[in-house]
Amino acid sequence: MEESAALLQGLVQNLIEHSKNEISRVGRPGKAAKIGESLEMIQEYLNEAEKRDGRDVNIWLTKLEDVAFDAYNLLDELSYHSLSKQVKSLKQSAGFSFFNNIIVRSLDIATRIQKFNKDLESIKKEAGRLRLGERLHPDVPALVNATTYETDSFSLDPIFVGRDEVVRDVIEILTTVITTDARISIVAIVGMGGVGKTVLTRKVFDFLKKKTHFESHIWVHVSQFFDPKSLFKKILKELTSSDQVQVESMEDILEMLEEALRDKTYLFVLDDVWNEDPVIWEYFINHLLEVTCNKGNAIVVTTRIMSVAVTVNAIHTLPLTGVSDEDCWSIIKAKSLGNKDFPLAFEAIGRRIAARCQGLPLAANVVGGVLRTKSEEVWLSVQEKWLPGDEQNHITGILRSSFDNLYPSSLKKCFAYCSIFPKGGKIESLKLIEYWMAEGFLEVGGSNDTNNCMEHTGEKFINILLQNSLLQVAERDDDGNVTSCVMHDYTHDLANSILSSHNIYGMSRVRYMIYEEGSDGSDPISKDVAKYLRTLFVQGKAFDAMFSDFKCLHNLILSGDNFEELPSAVRKLIHLRNLDISNTKIGNLPEWIGELHHLQTLRACKSHLEKPKLPSTLKNLFNLRHLYIKRNTELPPEIGRLTCLQTLPVFRVGKDNGYQIEELGSLKILKGKLEIGNLEKVYDRKEALKANIFEKLNLSELVLRWEASREGERKNETVLDEKSNEAVLEGLQPNHNLKSCQKCEEIPTLGHLPNLKSLTLKRLSNVRLMKSSFHMTGNSDGVFFPALESIILLNMAELSEWTIESECEVKVFPGLKSLKMYHCYKLECLPSCLFRGTQSLLELDIRHCPKLKALPDGLHALNYLEHMHIRGCRNLKFIANPSGGGSLSSLRSLEIRDCQELTTMLEPSAHLLEKVSMVELKSLQNLPKFLDCLAKSPLLVELTVVAVPEITSSVKIWPFQSLKKLEIDVSRQWSKENSEAIKARVDGILKNCHSSLGELALTGLEIWECLPDSLQLSTALYSLELANVGVEALPECFGKLSSLTRLSLTNCTKLRGLPPMQSLTKLQELRIRDCPKLRINAERHKFSSRTLIFINGHQFG
Repeated sequence: MEESAALLQGLVQNLIEHSKNEISRVGRPGKAAKIGESLEMIQEYLNEAEKRDGRDVNIWLTKLEDVAFDAYNLLDELSYHSLSKQVKSLKQSAGFSFFNNIIVRSLDIATRIQKFNKDLESIKKEAGRLRLGERLHPDVPALVNATTYETDSFSLDPIFVGRDEVVRDVIEILTTVITTDARISIVAIVGMGGVGKTVLTRKVFDFLKKKTHFESHIWVHVSQFFDPKSLFKKILKELTSSDQVQVESMEDILEMLEEALRDKTYLFVLDDVWNEDPVIWEYFINHLLEVTCNKGNAIVVTTRIMSVAVTVNAIHTLPLTGVSDEDCWSIIKAKSLGNKDFPLAFEAIGRRIAARCQGLPLAANVVGGVLRTKSEEVWLSVQEKWLPGDEQNHITGILRSSFDNLYPSSLKKCFAYCSIFPKGGKIESLKLIEYWMAEGFLEVGGSNDTNNCMEHTGEKFINILLQNSLLQVAERDDDGNVTSCVMHDYTHDLANSILSSHNIYGMSRVRYMIYEEGSDGSDPISKDVAKYLRTLFVQGKAFDAMFSDFKCLHNLILSGDNFEELPSAVRKLIHLRNLDISNTKIGNLPEWIGELHHLQTLRACKSHLEKPKLPSTLKNLFNLRHLYIKRNTELPPEIGRLTCLQTLPVFRVGKDNGYQIEELGSLKILKGKLEIGNLEKVYDRKEALKANIFEKLNLSELVLRWEASREGERKNETVLDEKSNEAVLEGLQPNHNLKSCQKCEEIPTLGHLPNLKSLTLKRLSNVRLMKSSFHMTGNSDGVFFPALESIILLNMAELSEWTIESECEVKVFPGLKSLKMYHCYKLECLPSCLFRGTQSLLELDIRHCPKLKALPDGLHALNYLEHMHIRGCRNLKFIANPSGGGSLSSLRSLEIRDCQELTTMLEPSAHLLEKVSMVELKSLQNLPKFLDCLAKSPLLVELTVVAVPEITSSVKIWPFQSLKKLEIDVSRQWSKENSEAIKARVDGILKNCHSSLGELALTGLEIWECLPDSLQLSTALYSLELANVGVEALPECFGKLSSLTRLSLTNCTKLRGLPPMQSLTKLQELRIRDCPKLRINAERHKFSSRTLIFINGHQFG
């Protein structure tokens, strides 16, 4: 009951907004004004109905929904006739009273208004009989607010912790199968719902997608229904990047698969498999074997059922158990607060909530989303409300609480709407927003939204659902924007139950449907069903006559090669707001398309015609906001009349009236990409300025094309032609929000902008130099980039120099806080004065700039710097202090990785250092002095030293007494002569941090016949990883490590035995890999019953 009322609150609130706008449109509203008044009263009744249950209230809600939708339709018809009149008589006087004219023309509408008001009165009386008005109260302020919700990478993506080693194991298994003779190797990941199978597999999949091990990477969601033919069609759809696969016979499908996979190795992920029937699986796998004879292919199967792993003959099965309470707490903390400081008062509450997540990352992510930015009172409320239960009911309860806290109420309607899509299917973000918009779910602020209000609201709604884990990210574009989402099965079940929650007594109407034509050609959609439908996806063949029954359609999506022309009955769909024919063979649209006055979105991209043409009546679609067409589509004249248009991929200039470039002038809110062609038909700057390109602030990509020389010009007038083109180009100057300027060779001067705070230069592949002109004009003195706080240089493939040269005294970046440079592969030098004027820098992050040889002077004086990360700068030789200079007194974290030519490290006077990582520094010479500096930091809790040979050159023992996490890898460079010295250094480090150390990862030398003595003193260890040591048996002292919960042994080729483990009562996980002589006997080794043992990826016992 609660869900039904919540959904209707959103519907009625949107209807109130809709009624105000449409009634005001008609001049003198008369009796129609009662609509808004009655609806506002009913909105108050709904607050009370949300707390009530029972048959009568449910029936009342269903009747109210019918009346509300009838009201929408009635208001739409009023609006439709108004727009029709506008089209027929644009010169009509402003004083004309349209409402009186409508009554004259259509007594039916007047009668329906009276009937509607009568129905509303009946609804109000029934509410009184049900005593819904006795405790009217205002809406309680929501926990989730759409207008103030902050978004970041922490909040949108699920937080992933505690499983890095499992990810590495799966990657190792999959990359190994390539070298085998097996044609298909199958890995199964098994675990209960919500335990994180899909997220973990996505990490593996995304990693391997960036590598070259497999040539094709396909992800398919399977779910309960395992049909080989449908599965092959899904795989083919992903391989061909097609929205639909039109072939039906298995023979044709396999033939197309064979073509798509020819001479390629593939990685398939079959997510959420339930099929336990070996016959069906063998049918699938045998046909797949027929498709390609290549060796080294792999399939990953995720499933909740262990017997499925047996059915698919998995070579490796990885049972995935819940994460620890500590990991759940880390997820909640990161999800709820991101990088912000954590209030200590919340910790005890948060840990108790984490314990109730039962080790399920999904539960922890959802809880973290709900608690995001909430008060301590809300945290306490959540702690008291969420009690442990069985797996499914427990997660469903958490998800339902997340749903209950959504605000505004129309967002709940948006969430429930997502259940119409197939389980596990990708939902394109832009299309989803367009569907919501067509349904009226986004009219939360009225319809006066010239500033992209509804689309912006839709983006916020998607972000809120992602933040609350009610949706999950499926794909992002190169800029990190979410392009598609998926729903977890549990979330889909919840949305579906909410959408159908008031269907208990058989009175609910089907409003949304995906219809796939049956093979018998029958029409299963009855008229009684059709008249209530508002969203319809039609796949395959459909009859023209069937569309005449869809009186209320707002979304119509047609797909299939059977559609070669738009059914004529669509002409009567006066409520239609979204029409998608992009996956059909429909060519030119009919002239009557201009009668669909409410149309907001038209997708007509995939025409088979060489030069498709849009009808002249398109100019009458005054509400059109998004027009998706192919580049070769011919637009009609007077496109400039569509002033609501935001998406227009291409415009070609013509000479005739209605085709000239001035048509773009009135399209003020265009966004995304715009291509302007035939610019040779624009003659000067004055004419070009009529397009008002500079004022289109939402454009992010602009393509300008000249197809030929200007007509009438002789070949010897090329210079004049070029000057005219330059003048036109000047008149088409865009705003500063453009992205993907891949042909740009020089960055314009930006240093004079007084309010610029953040600057990102990304994928400017033709920029070779960043010179003084980037910062200033001429040799002027003064302060440049005065407000800039963040600079990011990303994928600047050709950039080789960044310099600031001036004869005057200049100050650059005085307020800079963050400097990041990634993948600038040719960059050799940075401005010499970069750090001298930048005393406020907090973060320095340089990655994969392999030709960079030195950092500018002044690094030592950055006394506010807290985080420094340098990776993959293989020619960098010095990160050093001037003699006697102080250094980086605020530094908290330092990472230097893969800088193989680095000889000298800075020696920080850093008493705040908490985390240090040094990896692949084979030339480093001053490590002992550097470690001396580190030993002075009482806050150092994490230290990583991997492949740094200089560790052997000092006999000093460093007192790292606060260290909690230590990783040492000394296996890369060694000899028999220095092996004992290396062990002595390691032993010395362990000896001085044994009382605090909780996590140790030690990769030693195969020549070691015993472990460092100080290891037995580390009784606080709860995680221990040993690799590459030559011991034959672990010492008896291991029994003293009573806090140990996780033990990993890797590549210990001589290891034969383990000591008795009965004293390790907390041990939860033992992982053994590549220890060929080790034999496990659970009874002899006396493992606790709670200990899970994995040998080479397989669970033991």
